[in-house]
Amino acid sequence: IETISPVLTHVHISENDRGTPGDGHVNFDEVFAALARTGYDGWLTIEAFSRNDPDFANAIGVWREFSKPWDIAEKGYSFIKSKVAEHNL
Repeated sequence: IETISPVLTHVHISENDRGTPGDGHVNFDEVFAALARTGYDGWLTIEAFSRNDPDFANAIGVWREFSKPWDIAEKGYSFIKSKVAEHNL
């Protein structure tokens, strides 16, 4: 993050299993601390997959439901918001 910070404008917040951010094994404290150290002020978006659209899910190889789509959106947003506040980002 620090190496590419001069050109970093968009960050995908994605869990190791592509489920809801904060429900997996990614050490987001390290991620958000690095973003804060660099003064990042760009977009933070959730990158997660669901089987809400079975044809699309099959096409990209999502074979199980990680989280319900609105759980991903609502819980993921709350998680990101809390990490932004925690790290003064």
